[in-house]
Parts: sequence; C-alpha cells; structure tokens
Amino acid sequence: MSGPDQLPDPDQLPDLDQLAVRALSWARDRESDFRLPADPTDPAHPRDRTLRPLAELAQLSHTIACVGEPGGRREALARALFAFAWRETAEGEVLAALARREPFATYPLEMYAAFAEAGLRHPGFERQVRRLTGTRQWRLAERDATRTLAVLHAERTLGLSPHRDRAAAQSATWLGGLAEPWSFTTQSGYAATHHVFHLTDWGTRPAGLPPEVREHLRLWLPAWLACTVEAGDWDLTGELLAVAAVLDEEPPGLAAAWHTLARAQRPDGALPHSRELAERAPGEFAHSYHATVVLALAASLTLHHRRRTREPAARLPESFLEAT
Repeated sequence: MSGPDQLPDPDQLPDLDQLAVRALSWARDRESDFRLPADPTDPAHPRDRTLRPLAELAQLSHTIACVGEPGGRREALARALFAFAWRETAEGEVLAALARREPFATYPLEMYAAFAEAGLRHPGFERQVRRLTGTRQWRLAERDATRTLAVLHAERTLGLSPHRDRAAAQSATWLGGLAEPWSFTTQSGYAATHHVFHLTDWGTRPAGLPPEVREHLRLWLPAWLACTVEAGDWDLTGELLAVAAVLDEEPPGLAAAWHTLARAQRPDGALPHSRELAERAPGEFAHSYHATVVLALAASLTLHHRRRTREPAARLPESFLEAT
C-alpha cells in the first residue's frame, strides 16, 4: 500500500488478498456481535439489527469461500464464518420458526438459500416453504422489482417453481430497464448491484448477466464509482467494485477506487460504511460490518475473475463446514 503522501500507481491495485484477509479476520474477531438474541422470533427484536447482519455474513462468506483459493487464508476464514452462521440458525431451525411466525415474509427463504446452495438443508423448513410458495398470496404479493429478483433467485436455488416471470422481473428494475445513467442515486445504486448479484449467483456466474446490461455497466460503472468515492460512500463503492469484477473487461478507474478503500480500512480490518460515519462513530459495529464484509467480497471476486481464464472454476469443498 502507498504511504499517505505517495500517490498510488494509477494501474496497480493494492494487495487485495491482504485487504480481504484483514476484513474477514475482523469479522471473525467480532462474531459475538453477529449472534442472534435468545429468541430470534420475538418481533420486539428489530430484524435489521439481528437477522440481517447474520444473513449478510452467511451469503457473503459463502461466496468468498467458493471463489477463494483452496487452502488459503481467505477461504479458511470465510468457511469458518459460514459455519458460525449456520450454527447460529440452529442448523435452519431458527429460519423454520421465523417462517411459521411470518409465513409470507421472504427473508427466511432468502437467508436459507445460501445454506441450501452449500448443501446444508432443513427438511422441515423446505416443506413449509413449498406449501407457502404455492399460495396465491405468495404469487400476488406486491414486492419491488429487485426484491422480486432476490426471491426468484432463492426459489431457483431450492428448485421451487418461480412465482413470477424472471425476464419480466429483470426488465422492471432500474438497471434491467437501462434507466438514464445520470439518474444514479444511492438507492438506485444498491438496486443495481443487487440486480447483478441475483442474476450472477453473487458474482460467481458472470454469464447470467444479459449482454445489454453488461454493456451498460461497462460504459457507466466508472462514472458511478467516481460519484461514490467522491461522496465517501465506502459501502456502495465496495458493492460497485464487486460488480466490476464480473464484467468481461475491467472498467477504467478501478485502481483509484481500490486505493481509496485501502486507505479507509482501519488498522483492525474494519471498513466504515462511509467517510462521515468513520468520523462520527468510529469502530461502531452497526456502521462497519456490512462495508467490511463487502470489501472482502469485492476483493475475492476480483482476484477470482482475474485468474479464471488460467485455472478451472472453483468448486465447493466436499466438507464445506470444515473450518481451520
């Protein structure tokens, strides 16, 4: 990494493996902050502060483990975090209980899909979900377009019948409809990154992205990245860098964004959500966990796709929960 007064090489990325390992090590050290309350189904517990951090940890650590080099430190840390997340759900029983309490909520299914993709199953939960997703209510629920893509991705992972036409859902999103690029905002930016994640299995299957969307991103992602870097939005910058990793050609300007995140990463490995929160609430878990794990995801996807033309695609280890 460059010193504070030394400009980085405009074409040279920082040590992405080091950035990811430091981020994952921080998450490992802060596992207690990801733990669920004694009764996760209690509606008094805000889902955004209990289930959501664990769900995001599960999905992103699963993806990082899938694309990490076998036997490497990144893969080992990611697998350990994923195993922790599965244990916190009582091997799926917590998600089954949540589905019984909130039968038409989609988040238990979305969270479960990451585990199911890794071969971890809870038969009782899947029986519940098969009944629920066959109802008229499930098909007719009014969800926003990006959420619909998330549900369709989870349904596909579990082998369920899709509740909506996937092509129609894709074209109804901000990115899928190729909205004017100058209409980019924080909200549309997150919608765009998640559009890509749901269509590409969180960056592991780039071919899932339609050619016209890929070309749109190639043209406009550099400008959007410049906006988020200038605004000091490290979390969305990380998500956009993860999206950049799945494109056929790396857009220009990525190195500058990467060096910005490298400088923003704290000595303990955490990445604050934004410049403003780094100054106002340094070290606070709620304002660091997501950007930190996203940093590890973006770095891992970038490293993976840079070597994918030279090596066979990464495969899940036989014992995915084996932690080192």
